Amino acid sequence: MSDAGRENKSLIGAIAGHFIIDLYTPVLPIILPFLIDGMGLSYFFAGLVVTIFNVVSSIAQPFVGIWNDKTGKTANVAFCILLGAVGISLSVLTNNYVILLCLVGGAAIGHALFHPAGMNLIYKISPPHKLGFYNSLFTTAGSISYAIGPLIAGCLITFAGLPAVAWLALPGIIGAAWIRRLTGKREKLQEKETARPVKSAVRIPEAERRRMGKAAAIVVIVCALRAIGYLGLITYLPTMLVQGGSAMSAALASVVVTVMLFFGVAGQLVGGFLSDRFGRKKMLVAGLSLAIPAFLLIFSGGVLMFAGIMVYAFFASFCYVTSVTMTQELLPGRAGFASGLTLGFTLGVGGLSATVIGLIADISGSLTFAMQFLIVPIAIAPILALFIRYKIKPAKGPAAGNGA
Repeated sequence: MSDAGRENKSLIGAIAGHFIIDLYTPVLPIILPFLIDGMGLSYFFAGLVVTIFNVVSSIAQPFVGIWNDKTGKTANVAFCILLGAVGISLSVLTNNYVILLCLVGGAAIGHALFHPAGMNLIYKISPPHKLGFYNSLFTTAGSISYAIGPLIAGCLITFAGLPAVAWLALPGIIGAAWIRRLTGKREKLQEKETARPVKSAVRIPEAERRRMGKAAAIVVIVCALRAIGYLGLITYLPTMLVQGGSAMSAALASVVVTVMLFFGVAGQLVGGFLSDRFGRKKMLVAGLSLAIPAFLLIFSGGVLMFAGIMVYAFFASFCYVTSVTMTQELLPGRAGFASGLTLGFTLGVGGLSATVIGLIADISGSLTFAMQFLIVPIAIAPILALFIRYKIKPAKGPAAGNGA
């Protein structure tokens, strides 16, 4: 098979793998109300389940990325998918809190190994002038399945009960087997070809490299602030809708979350497209700024609440792909590390909000009141984004470079 054919298979495998593995991440917030009732958990311990998943999967990703960059080796994509799918799906079959944390933690390891490997592969096989587009395909595939996951889990719970969520393991098992068959030989070949330290071909003066590193650090902090607000809302929104004044069913709450996440997918696509035309920093600041008033509408009730949920998801996701690409460009030759930071570390920091909001809710006795504190990181993010010194322009054609 030609190199182009192998690269196409690798691209399909990475994108399909991201679609499958991210199907399971949003299942946790959907089953959270049932864990609270069935296991008698406080908001703090319920939030801790989500935090364990986000922290383990996310904090490890930058270190996995560094290892990928230095050695050229990556984890087996099919195994990562299998681990992530089985761990989340089987978590509904236990009444033991420690076993629950172990299952969730095992799934988190699968996610931690997959994302840097997938993004590193995308970075290697994409032409410079299509890096943003390929990144968009990869991230959007995950975002679409992230949006579908709550709907599937909600329907299973509504019509067959909480244990039925265990059947969600089947798509992961079948998908892992298919991707293993699709990319298995390619992965072995790639491991032989790249089982040595990978060095950047980009030559940049040390002073400029330090400046770019500082700019990348600010982008990562901004991403983390965005993730705190976004993940905090996603984690407790189903619980707020089911147990709050709305008194929705689990199925209807899952539909609301699914629609919200699809608005987020639309925001990613529109934001990525506009950032190529008008500049990444401008779109980053614009998206973060417009998310602020939308978030405030969420607590107004009625139709405005639903409008606020959807509009906030759109603009909070508006700058997601843009920030990932910005970090890769600001850290040339370290795509795995950059991806681990933006797709992993920032989400881990964001995941901490679940525990904090849960603790505030336990103390105050009001989950809605606790969630309003998320406005603080949401409001700080666009202000900090103004200080990013980003001068890189996207490559315009096949001959264009990928550096600064």
